[in-house]
Amino acid sequence: MIDPTLDPTLDQGHPRKWWILVAVSIGMFMGLLDVTIVNIAMPAIIVDLHTTVTHASWVLNAYSLVLAVCFLSMGRIADKYGQKRVFMFGLVMFTLFSLLCGFAPSIDWLIVFRAGQGVGGAAMLTISLAIVLGAFPRRQQGMAVGIWGALGTAAAAVGPTLGGVLVTYGHWSWIFFVNIPVGIFAVVVCGIVVPAHVRKARSAGGIDIPGIVISGLGLFMLTLGLVQGNSWGWTSPAIIGLLVAAVATFPLFMWWEMRNPSPMFPVKLLRIRSFTAANTSIMFIGMAMGGTFLMVVLFLVSVLGYSELRAAVALTVMPVIALIIAPNAGRLNDRIGPRLPAAAGAAFFAVGLILLAQLGGGTTLWDVMWRVAFLGVGMGLAMTTLSAASMASLPAEVRGVGSGSLNTMRQVGFTIGVALLVAIFTHTVAQNAQHATRQAMGFVAVQPQLSPAEKGVYSATILKNAKAAASSGGGAALLTTNPLQGAPQPQAGTPQALTWRKVNAGAAAIYRHDIARSFAWPFYAAALAALLAIIPALFTGRRLGEHEGHHEMTREERQRSAGEAEAAAAGVPLTEE
Repeated sequence: MIDPTLDPTLDQGHPRKWWILVAVSIGMFMGLLDVTIVNIAMPAIIVDLHTTVTHASWVLNAYSLVLAVCFLSMGRIADKYGQKRVFMFGLVMFTLFSLLCGFAPSIDWLIVFRAGQGVGGAAMLTISLAIVLGAFPRRQQGMAVGIWGALGTAAAAVGPTLGGVLVTYGHWSWIFFVNIPVGIFAVVVCGIVVPAHVRKARSAGGIDIPGIVISGLGLFMLTLGLVQGNSWGWTSPAIIGLLVAAVATFPLFMWWEMRNPSPMFPVKLLRIRSFTAANTSIMFIGMAMGGTFLMVVLFLVSVLGYSELRAAVALTVMPVIALIIAPNAGRLNDRIGPRLPAAAGAAFFAVGLILLAQLGGGTTLWDVMWRVAFLGVGMGLAMTTLSAASMASLPAEVRGVGSGSLNTMRQVGFTIGVALLVAIFTHTVAQNAQHATRQAMGFVAVQPQLSPAEKGVYSATILKNAKAAASSGGGAALLTTNPLQGAPQPQAGTPQALTWRKVNAGAAAIYRHDIARSFAWPFYAAALAALLAIIPALFTGRRLGEHEGHHEMTREERQRSAGEAEAAAAGVPLTEE
């Protein structure tokens, strides 16, 4: 059998395709590095900027929300004006707002600057995959996407450890300053290596401003309603109104896109089965991922009392494993198609999350690490495979908006996941902390070694620290390690000092046990989303690009295409009668 790669008539892709892959991945590296670093720094940001978990979650939500809103529009703009221009714009914007984030004087300014980062991130992450696929021939696209995903995952592997070092030995602002040299280097390299893309004639038409506004308002109202549900009350008119209005924007958006001659999103692309299935599955995976990293960091820092650096070590296991899995997943897609690797990845993710829900107050770092490893396998299989399945099913001239759609669905899922998991956690941790406070005060009251005066002082201290932790949103670590902080401490070496340590340790153990239970339901909710991702993953096709162009085929043409595919798979020669 002749090696098809030796056929000079076969498409070999762009002459500099490997350099293009590396150059574009530098931008991906910077964008994904920022995500994992910010998760690690969240406890430090909460304390340093005197805010709550709910308020600080908007540091994540603002970035994710702007990404979700801008992905489709950036894809459309790239198809119209050129992919290189939009990608370079994203690099510059992201680098500039990273600098501003580092100098943010308050949590509100940090949220604003993170939204600016989101504009740059949307341009980079939308166009990078389209550039890579345009540079490689069809037979190498699975491998190329696998390497692209692996290089992006390498950023996630470096992020937690680097973030832990910067926060532990420096300041949280350095997690943003680290983007500056990387961004400048990426601008130079991409300017030299990435080719300019010719504008397509079919991309003529204006930018769909109403579509951008409708989708943006819907996503914002949905996120705001989920994040503020606990604070404002789930049955309050404000929350009900936000959620109802958010749901109503979806049919309005679809109606507008179908009647608009230059839509932000061509609705007919939804007729391509692989594209729709991959987008749906990646949305559920995004929901499973969104908030999970934050929950793990908060658990390690607030419940177990670990430093951000030790928390980073536990989280690094996940992207390191994904880095190993992703290139092999790409080759697997080229051989057996995307549906089985994608479904297996979602299943691994669900198993890891269910295992994380079993963690308790006596958990060790190793207990977290081996559970997080399941998430790494799931990420390496699912994210790479679903990205390849979605993009390989699209004609080249709409890959910009197609990549925007894929990233939008992932970020919509991520945004909903962060909001939902934070809402569940905020509700459960408030109840469990109150229960633990009553239990801790009861524990103090029955200690025979303590005098009535000492019991009163210790109980008052516990109550004071519990109220301070509730108001700050990030002070749970104080309760789980030193709930008697602030109480008069006896002189070291005396029997009273021994009693103080015993009472402090006993009260801390009560808080660790109860607050640890607050993480179970958020992890279970994320696991449910991962399980739901398995269903559409099974419809992504038996090979990459299996359903390409089906939205433009007649029924007879689709049947003929399916018959030819089966004949080719069986080795039957096709001849004209």
